[in-house]
Amino acid sequence: MYNDFNEFITNILKYTSISIIGMEKNTGKTTTLNFIINAIKERKMAITSIGRDGEATDIVTFTHKPRIYIRKDILVATAKTLLLKSDVCFEILEVLNIGTSMGDVVIAKSTTAGFVEIAGPATKNQIKKVISKLKFYGSDFILVDGALSRKSLGAPEVTEAVIISTGSAFSENANVLCEKTLSFINFLIFPTAPRNILELYKSLMINCRLSFVYTDFIKKSSIETSLNSHEEVISSYSDSLRYIFIKGILTDNFILKLLNTNMNFKRITFVVEDGTRIFIKKSTYDRFILKGGKIKVVENINVIGITINPWSPSGYELNYIELYNMFKIRTNLPVLNVKEYDVGVIE
Repeated sequence: MYNDFNEFITNILKYTSISIIGMEKNTGKTTTLNFIINAIKERKMAITSIGRDGEATDIVTFTHKPRIYIRKDILVATAKTLLLKSDVCFEILEVLNIGTSMGDVVIAKSTTAGFVEIAGPATKNQIKKVISKLKFYGSDFILVDGALSRKSLGAPEVTEAVIISTGSAFSENANVLCEKTLSFINFLIFPTAPRNILELYKSLMINCRLSFVYTDFIKKSSIETSLNSHEEVISSYSDSLRYIFIKGILTDNFILKLLNTNMNFKRITFVVEDGTRIFIKKSTYDRFILKGGKIKVVENINVIGITINPWSPSGYELNYIELYNMFKIRTNLPVLNVKEYDVGVIE
């Protein structure tokens, strides 16, 4: 009753690549990865990571961590040093020209079962290259263990779907935990723009970072970055301005600068690539919405589930049933208590 297990698995099986984003360390990101590896056996699976994961002890907090357990015939993309340290036998398929602090990223296939640490590339483009290679070597189901709150990993151009891991290590206050987790998710899943606007965006923004769509004409900007573009936006404003297209990030400072003008936000819609490009504080966003502001995206981020770890390394444990009910009142996403599926933990 208090775990949406079947819905969670059904959602997972719809996709070929999924990233797991943790709200904080020890919120169950690795346990979620282990759960999926253990639950999905009919797919040709591959795993990789942004950053390092799967170690027995957290190298930052020095707390005990679940290790990543893989079965035979799973593809792994990890740093060379960690591949050699694992207790799994591998067939090396390719050494990529992608460096990490622990050696180049290696694509390998497990020939035995066992525990492994994974450390993948540091950038979104590198992860895309790794995913492409894993597909080339036969994988039809790729799991990416993400960095903390690393929204860029959820971009549709990287993985098809996203799972959010949260828990009492993020906040020991159930209300704060629920509020901040759902706020983070809401900043990923902005609604898409109408089809005609999407087509216009794609045609205008091929070699452009900023464009203005008025009722009777279009103006393309020549700026090279959208970071400090508020001055041009302010000077380009008129009552006939309807859309502002941005290719790049939409920052808190950008919106604050516009809020301090007399712009009529009710007439304008901001369009960005996807929710990973939006870096606005909730307080700023609330002011923006109150003034009639609207943000649409070209591609929506597909969040398919939430996993919760009610236990924190400090020893505190939240009431999961209360947490579950709190989340389910406010979201239709499946919610899972990862501690009930805590596979791969070394006692």
